[in-house]
Amino acid sequence: MRVQSLSIFESNATSLKPSPAQKLQLAATAEFLFSTPMGSVLALGGIDGVSLRALLDQVDHGPDHQRALLVRIESASAAEEIVERVIDLLADTALRLWPLWFTDISFAECRSDTLGRAAARIIARQAAETIDGLSHPWAEAAVALALNGRKPRVTAVAPAVELAQVTRALSRAGLVLILEPAELYHAPALVHALEWIAQNAPVAVVAIFPQLPANEPPWDRLFYFARQIVLEPGDLPPDPRAVHPAAWLAPWRGLPHPLSDIELRIAKMLAGDAELAPLFSFNQIIETVRGSKPRVDLVWMEGRLVVELDGYPDHGSLRAFMMDRHRDYELTLSGYTVLRIANHEIAQEIAKCIEKIRDLVQLRRSQAVMEG
Repeated sequence: MRVQSLSIFESNATSLKPSPAQKLQLAATAEFLFSTPMGSVLALGGIDGVSLRALLDQVDHGPDHQRALLVRIESASAAEEIVERVIDLLADTALRLWPLWFTDISFAECRSDTLGRAAARIIARQAAETIDGLSHPWAEAAVALALNGRKPRVTAVAPAVELAQVTRALSRAGLVLILEPAELYHAPALVHALEWIAQNAPVAVVAIFPQLPANEPPWDRLFYFARQIVLEPGDLPPDPRAVHPAAWLAPWRGLPHPLSDIELRIAKMLAGDAELAPLFSFNQIIETVRGSKPRVDLVWMEGRLVVELDGYPDHGSLRAFMMDRHRDYELTLSGYTVLRIANHEIAQEIAKCIEKIRDLVQLRRSQAVMEG
């Protein structure tokens, strides 16, 4: 266990009587979360991680904006154990993001040899000079670990320092850290851990629950800015059967998502295809004629061809099924052809999937000639 003891603080606000959770419309959830101040701790009720991920993926932030990291953590009876698990998930996510750290700094040209390590140290030093709060010694040590395929868990570093530094590796502008407990925790441990994390890292901390806990100690400390999502007509309720990856970073634009093995795999295949590689881009927002702005996995803008990569955990519920069909309707109405490919098919027969995409590219080209 790396975390031996934490100086858990008590919020000054605990002397005040918290008010009941305010209501929040589902459509306003993402905007609300990204406007939450750094250092805040709050609870959000009435939503699950899968539903929230879908909302956050639609946000069209630029590279200097915050990112949100959703993490699902298992039960624990001690705050130290919760913090350790969060740090390890952050470090694991940072390794998945490698070689793109600190939002937009690339180490892609660095290799694990003498020249590569020297180049990586220079880039890390330059990053520390321009990013507030980034430690030069930590950045060099973390980069050296990542070059060798290891998590950036730098030894002999205090938990508070490690938490703050690995957070900056994921996003120089800080994070909205959204924690979804796998079950209701030992309440004092969870609340203390959330408060400590918010105090020691550039994050806004949000705990999400299908139903908010009772507004009584120690949960009441999460109620000063708490929100309860209310559904409007047409909104779909959360699906209790839905599951999502242990961590998900949003929004993500223009590249295959580093936490999606399927996107990375199909990106690698497309990169070696001289015909298709120049056409497609990943994770783009499309504005439809209905005014919606769905994020699509893969799109050929000129040919108005969308490819969606469907995994069962993300698309196997009734809610996901209905949302997918509505998105397809709006994209079709806007002149796009939509091809859905199951993740299992990509894993088993990726060459066949590439040929499906090629067939539709050729079809769209022939249709364009006929229409022209």
